[in-house]
Amino acid sequence: AACGKRPISEEQKVELVREVEEELMRMFEREVPSKEVGVRVASLLRTIDPIVYIRYASEYFNFQDLEDISREVSDLQEEPPVFPTQSDLFTKK
Repeated sequence: AACGKRPISEEQKVELVREVEEELMRMFEREVPSKEVGVRVASLLRTIDPIVYIRYASEYFNFQDLEDISREVSDLQEEPPVFPTQSDLFTKK
């Protein structure tokens, strides 16, 4: 539902699932708390599409009102996501 009517390809969705699965397999031997799955999905959605991220986060993090959404949008504006294909503008030394 979060990706509805947004320019997110099936390939991007499949890649997101693959990345989440790989990370969880590296970090957990057996059971994975559902919270860990949700947080990782949110983190990756943030790098794919900010609207999709806000939709997902509002449901997953149980936003209660417009102030919660506004706060999250402000956080996105203050600290924009780093896209996987984005290179550094300045080389860090």
